[in-house]
Amino acid sequence: MSTHIYTLMTENSYGLSWIDVPEQADTDNATLALVSEKCIACKSMPHNELDAQHIFIEGDNYPALKCLRTDWKHSVDVIYIDPPYNTGSSALTYNDTRFLKTFPDGTRAKKKHSARHSAWLSFMHRRLLLAHELLAQSGCMFISIDDTEYARLRLLCDEIFGEENYVNDFLYLHGKGKKDAWSRTMTQHTVCYAKDKAFLAPFEAVEKADWAMANADGDERGAWFSGSISFTEKRSNPNHVNYFSITSPSGKTWTRQWLCSKAEMDALIQSNRIYWGANGTSVPRKKIFNGEESRIIPKNIIVADTTRKAQRKLDNMLCVRHAFANPKPVNLIEQLLTMTQMKNCATVLDFFAGSGTTLEAVLSMNARDGGKRRCILIQSPEKIACAEALAQNILPVPFNTIADIAYERAKRIICGYIDSTGKHVAGFGGMLAYYVVKPS
Repeated sequence: MSTHIYTLMTENSYGLSWIDVPEQADTDNATLALVSEKCIACKSMPHNELDAQHIFIEGDNYPALKCLRTDWKHSVDVIYIDPPYNTGSSALTYNDTRFLKTFPDGTRAKKKHSARHSAWLSFMHRRLLLAHELLAQSGCMFISIDDTEYARLRLLCDEIFGEENYVNDFLYLHGKGKKDAWSRTMTQHTVCYAKDKAFLAPFEAVEKADWAMANADGDERGAWFSGSISFTEKRSNPNHVNYFSITSPSGKTWTRQWLCSKAEMDALIQSNRIYWGANGTSVPRKKIFNGEESRIIPKNIIVADTTRKAQRKLDNMLCVRHAFANPKPVNLIEQLLTMTQMKNCATVLDFFAGSGTTLEAVLSMNARDGGKRRCILIQSPEKIACAEALAQNILPVPFNTIADIAYERAKRIICGYIDSTGKHVAGFGGMLAYYVVKPS
């Protein structure tokens, strides 16, 4: 094992330092080999691996990401990952040369030793550097994590993406929470960074109003409240397409970056949907009436299905209980992707695919709005134990690896399936090319 100390420190600065744990893929080269018999094409669409809509890669994500640089460098719009949390109980499933077993002097590193952070940081550092390369200039990355490595992840991402490109920590309310003697943790972190925040479009969410009580100007349409429709002058980007000036009835001019186009603003002013304040000199705000949906800056608290509900959904789809533990809910990923306001032909990458939730979220969004988003999944063939199947002595075990689970889910959501209750569930259709990572 290398004794090289990797440090994220510059002169007169601060940062992380850890014992670097090398990986075989640091020096080995790899290629992606198409497995034609596992490619999927549904709804009578001819299959051509060159224009396949979605991609599944089986193998270690480190060499796989290196392979993707050839065709996808600076081309991925959104990355979502749910990496190992390094909790100590499950630690890293990748426990070969990448896990710190001994210190440079040969002393054995105990499982609970704080040096396990070195293994995790080495592991994540390599992969996040490659993720940063793959992201488009206007792209962003979401990383799910718990408290174990949250602080170190933030510092690591500050170094790789730049502290100025931190977007927010979107906290997912995941159910009853995890408790100890002192508290119950109700949320899980989803850290978001931009490739370059100057090029990242403002995030948006949709909210339906039902709480308006006042009607400050006696509008005949009834009660309304005002919502922000601009950035402050300080936060405005003069080079943004929505940077322009408007003038109030009192004659005061406001020049800043708005949350709508000039044409949309003109229409709002014409229809008396802009409130200028009692004296006509206040910051312009949009009038929102009860029952209307409005686009708002997203809150950093996300309410989605519980992990328990997501587990039941996956079990029902695969007709096997707990083949994969704690899958993320589909509507959690959908909310994250939707708020980015990326074009509906965006490319989405998940290189810790797990059970394949991200692909289902992308397919669901495409079905809803007619989009052509493309999803790339990477999942290593980690061995699993289908406890339920083994306990019932059901042989053969339906799945041998996590990659098997992700692929089966992909096949079912594309082509349709019969669930555990005997109900037929229609597929979304589409094409998927299947590759494996091969040493070259």
